[in-house]
Formats: sequence, structure tokens, C-alpha cells
Amino acid sequence: MRTPLSSPERKALEVAVTRGCCCSPDPRTCLPAGHCLSGARIRHLLESDWIVVSQGSIPVGLAAYRRADSDVRVVHELLVDRTLAACDAARVTNAMLSAAEIVASDDHISCLMFLVCGAVALPSFEQRGYTAIVVDSCGVWVQKKLDRLSWATTRSEHPN
Repeated sequence: MRTPLSSPERKALEVAVTRGCCCSPDPRTCLPAGHCLSGARIRHLLESDWIVVSQGSIPVGLAAYRRADSDVRVVHELLVDRTLAACDAARVTNAMLSAAEIVASDDHISCLMFLVCGAVALPSFEQRGYTAIVVDSCGVWVQKKLDRLSWATTRSEHPN
């Protein structure tokens, strides 16, 4: 078992997006501390796109989703290192949310949904405008309607 890194050691977070199962890394080496997935969940993970947040070579966050012909994207796995202090877990969660929102926007997705369970803090979602839509024994389903980036479609007006 890994010992948790203290907050001063956790300065830079690295975010990587892996698309498609043909180039997916081994989930056993990419799972954040404190998580053990069943064989079925690992197989599902191998068929998904990933967002991996690392501190150096240590994975501290993993989000996984499958692409679909839909305006809605569902992130079916959201794992944060369970040994992290609450403030560090929030930083990792925010990094994954930022990456998921950017990738969704690039893919023209209009609604992003997550199943939030366990140690993943809901305040990070609430602060970013996510709304809880279903609470059940598995966790809390949250969603956010993504606005098209106005700065990407707005052209500057120059005098003729």
C-alpha cells in the first residue's frame, strides 16, 4: 500500500486523454490508490476513453466514458485516489472535470453526466454548475448543460 503524499509534494498535476481501446494503458497500473475493480468493470474500462490525472508517475484520478452518437456524454467511472487529503482530492476532481468539459466541448456534446460516489466530493461539481438529478444507492447522478463557447464563435468586429 502506498503512503499518501503530503500536500506540498503534490504541486503539478498532469492530465492525459486516451482515446479508444487500442491504445489504452493497463487499468491495473492506472487505477488511483484505494480502488479495485471487478473483471467486468475492467473490461468495460478497456472499451472506454480515459482521462488520467497523475502526480509524477502516480495516477491520482481516472475518469472513463464511452463515445456515443448522442449530445449527452456519461462518465461511467470517476475514481480519485482515496489516500489524498480533501483539498488535494478536490484539485484532482477539478482537473478531471476541466478535461472532461473540454473534450466534451470539442466533441460537440451539450450535456455531461457523472455518477458521483464514494470519496469524490460533490462541492467540486456544485461549484462548476452541476445539478444533482438522481440520488440512489450507487451514488448521485449529476449533470451540466454545456454552453457552446461564445469566444470560439464570436468574431471580433473591426471598423472598415
